[in-house]
Amino acid sequence: MKVINITDNIIFCIILLILTSCGSETAEKNFGEIKDVSAELIVIDELLQANNIIKLEDYIVLQNGSEAVEDFYFVYSCPDLRFLYSFARRGRGPNEYIFPSVVKNTKGNVLAFKDHATDLIAFYRITDSSAELQMSMTFKSDDSRFFWEINCIGDSLMLVKHQDYKTGARELWNPYDHVMVDSIPNTFEKLPSLMGKNYFTIFDDYQISANCNRFAVAYTFIDRIELGRINNGSITLESEIGVKSPPKFYNYGRREVKEFNIDKNIVYYENVYSGEKYVYALYSDDRLDNTEKNHSSVLEIYSWSGEPVCQLNLEYPIAYFAVDEEHNVIYGLNPNGFEDKVLIYRY
Repeated sequence: MKVINITDNIIFCIILLILTSCGSETAEKNFGEIKDVSAELIVIDELLQANNIIKLEDYIVLQNGSEAVEDFYFVYSCPDLRFLYSFARRGRGPNEYIFPSVVKNTKGNVLAFKDHATDLIAFYRITDSSAELQMSMTFKSDDSRFFWEINCIGDSLMLVKHQDYKTGARELWNPYDHVMVDSIPNTFEKLPSLMGKNYFTIFDDYQISANCNRFAVAYTFIDRIELGRINNGSITLESEIGVKSPPKFYNYGRREVKEFNIDKNIVYYENVYSGEKYVYALYSDDRLDNTEKNHSSVLEIYSWSGEPVCQLNLEYPIAYFAVDEEHNVIYGLNPNGFEDKVLIYRY
């Protein structure tokens, strides 16, 4: 199982095993404040390994990453992390799922996820005693691409990464009517023509995280963050942080390369979270093999205008995280080093 949150797409994971890159550009970042933050470790006994953490209005939800446990989602009270129940059974029957991935930026205590095996999106209202299915719908691509990195925008729109291993774009959809409302191309749109048949979307892959109508894009193998906004059904990029051009990647045209090893790639951003006040980006700046094993212990905080605010040096590295801005608390997971624990950072 891939632990690093590069993409949910199995195809991309296969591509990761056969590609490698060389060289990288490092962006200079000037943070006004750098803090060392110690961790509080909370033991979680109910699941073997979590591979995502979601902060709802009143609850923390962990996504199960182990096939040994039947349910996919485990609900805890917040802030005391008292286990309440689990739901979303693994299987092919009614209200069962196979390959779910969280839909971000839902309102209140609603948890949504897309089962990529069936193209079904389910919305559950989380309470103290149960998860109540509110609605479900099919959201399927009309071509070879997949809908990844899905973020709810308001009540009727979704901002997505619509991508396969060769082509992709950031798109705004009305999934209820199955209509694309707006689209913007990948920032490095010249990369496919420059690399030709050797181009794969993993080279300029990214994660999207939204809050209300604002969103952040953080690139995995490029030292870059983009900030944008959805207004009147249009996607607009408003600011950027980091490099303006990608590093040079190895490709199939280099005869001297006899073995493709993606582990040599530098991972810049392992994860990103959009808060109401700030954008939080988990920065690695280490080889992929080291990042997958150890994860990241630097959390960069930016204003929504793109200004560096603070850098947090975490006592223990994390791979996935959620932020409670009201109480200045970060809830983190490290599936490799702390399988049975949630790491809490108060800053």
